[in-house]
Amino acid sequence: MSVDKVCQWLDRTGFPLEMEAASAFRRAGFEVRQSFTYPDPQSEKGREIDVLATQPDFMRVIEISFIVECKASPNPWVVLTSEDALRNYNRLFAFAITSNAARRVLAERWQQGLGKILPHIERPSRGGYGFRQAFAKDNDPAYSAAIAVMKASQGVAKDREGMPKLAFAFPVIVVDAPLFECSLAENNSGLNLEEVEQSNFLFSVHTPQEIGCCVKVVTRRKLNSYAGWAKELADTITMELKEEEDKAFGKRRKPTCGA
Repeated sequence: MSVDKVCQWLDRTGFPLEMEAASAFRRAGFEVRQSFTYPDPQSEKGREIDVLATQPDFMRVIEISFIVECKASPNPWVVLTSEDALRNYNRLFAFAITSNAARRVLAERWQQGLGKILPHIERPSRGGYGFRQAFAKDNDPAYSAAIAVMKASQGVAKDREGMPKLAFAFPVIVVDAPLFECSLAENNSGLNLEEVEQSNFLFSVHTPQEIGCCVKVVTRRKLNSYAGWAKELADTITMELKEEEDKAFGKRRKPTCGA
């Protein structure tokens, strides 16, 4: 069998898109693992996710991860949106899948102020509430991709025994076909369809407890800029929670001379 035929086969798979996603997050400064196996919180079996991009942290108290599922397909993708998709929905839950320790810290800091994290948590009521692949038949790959990244995010952010971790897991789906946002036009006069490079939608899953979060959808063309933005967000969280990390290690100021 010729090399050309193998290359043609590879081009028809999702491997090139996975490699590009991993490369984009590496260039942005993340530690990246491909074909990462995580513990499925529902079946307790090992499952595989395409890319795990983690904020480098020697202390391993603050763990910030972007869990990426890549979907290579010629069919377009559609995020269904409305003006009130996130109305009355807790913005802390929409922000990320978190460990219990991280959720407690965010709730405690909410009263004092979350600093530069707050703009990332605050978001308008308008947003996505559904994700579909156009022309899909029985098994919509959009739904299976959303389930995969949510379960993987929960598995990565799961609390550990002993020293608590401040874990934040952000689910991401990368597509290489056109991405559209669909909404109802004014006066119910039809549908608005707009092509975009990135979007997000609120999604929940029962494992068996319910978890919900906004899932980001990013096109291939937007990968590099999104990975850069993700690193800025990870750096912001790390900086703002430095005090909590120090407390976890019981650090104290070193005494100065004469003290």
